[in-house]
Amino acid sequence: MSEKLKVLNRLNIPGATYGVILLFIFFSLISNKFLSLANIFLIARSSSILLIASIGMTMVILVSQIDLSVGSVMSLSGVIAGVCLQNGLSIPVAILLGIAAGIAVGVINGIMVAVYKFDYWISTFATMGVAAGLALVFANGETIPVVDEAFGWLGNGELFGIYVLIYITVILVAIMMFVLGKTKFGYNIYSIGGSEQTALLSGIDVVKNRMYVYMCSGLFASIAGLLLASMGNSASPIAGADYSFDAIAAVIIGGTSFDGGKGGLLGTVMGTLMLRILTSGLNLMGISAIWQKAIIGVAIVAILVGDALNEKRKKKNDMRRTYAYEN
Repeated sequence: MSEKLKVLNRLNIPGATYGVILLFIFFSLISNKFLSLANIFLIARSSSILLIASIGMTMVILVSQIDLSVGSVMSLSGVIAGVCLQNGLSIPVAILLGIAAGIAVGVINGIMVAVYKFDYWISTFATMGVAAGLALVFANGETIPVVDEAFGWLGNGELFGIYVLIYITVILVAIMMFVLGKTKFGYNIYSIGGSEQTALLSGIDVVKNRMYVYMCSGLFASIAGLLLASMGNSASPIAGADYSFDAIAAVIIGGTSFDGGKGGLLGTVMGTLMLRILTSGLNLMGISAIWQKAIIGVAIVAILVGDALNEKRKKKNDMRRTYAYEN
C-alpha cells in the first residue's frame, strides 16, 4: 500500500467524500448553473432536512437495527404543529407538541423492539402506518397552510446571508458527533452494534440504550418534519413519505454498516450531500423525476456493491496478513 493511501486510511475519510467530490466536478462541467451561489445554497438547504432525519437513523443503524417510521413521524409532527398554529396556539407549544409526538413514536418503537424483542422491521413498519394514518386524520387528508411568519423564519429565514436552517443543522450534527464520539452513550451505541453479547458481558444496559436510540430517532425525525413544514409554509400529511428510504440510503452510502458498530455521522453528512447533489444535477440536466428515482436507485446499488466488495477485499487482506504472521 502506498504512503498516500496509508495516510488516507489513518485520516478515516468516509468513502462517500470522494463521491461528493466527483459528482461536484461532473455536474460543474455539465451545467454552468450548478456552481451558482443560489444552487449551492439550495443543495445545502435541502440536504439539511434529510441530514437531520438521518441523525437518528444513523444511531439506529449503528445498533444494527432500522427505523422505517422516520418519514411518517416527519409528516405527523409537521401536521400537529400546523394544526396547532392554525388554531391559535403559540409557536413554542406547536413545536413542543410536534416533538412530543415524535418522541412518543420512538418510545413505542423502543418498547416493542428493545423491551419485548419484536422484529424491528415489522415493529417500525407498524408505527410507520400508525403515524401516517394519524397525520392524514389530523390534517383531514389535506395540506395545512402555515402562515405564521415567525415559524416560517426557521426554514426560510437568513442570518448573514445563510439560511437559519443550515445553522440549526450544523449545531445538531456537531452536538451529536460529540455525543457519539466522546460520551458513554456513544460508546455504548458502538459497543452494542459491534457485539450485543460482548456489550451485555461488559455491563451495558442494552435495553435502555436501545430505547434511547429509538427515542432519539423519533426526536430528530420530528425536528426534521417541523423544519420541512416551516420551509414549505405548509404541513402535508405525506410530506415525509420518501424520507425513510432517503435517510437509510444516506446512512448506508456514508459507510455505516447494517451490521452495526461501524460508521458515524461524518459519513452520513457525505452520504446526504451525495444524494442531494445528484438530485440537483439531474434537475439541471432536465431529467424527469421518474428517471431521477431510477438513476439514484442504480447509483445507490452500485455504491453498496462497491462497498461490499471493498469490505470483502479488506477481510481477505487481513486473513493473508494473519496467515503470514502465523507462518
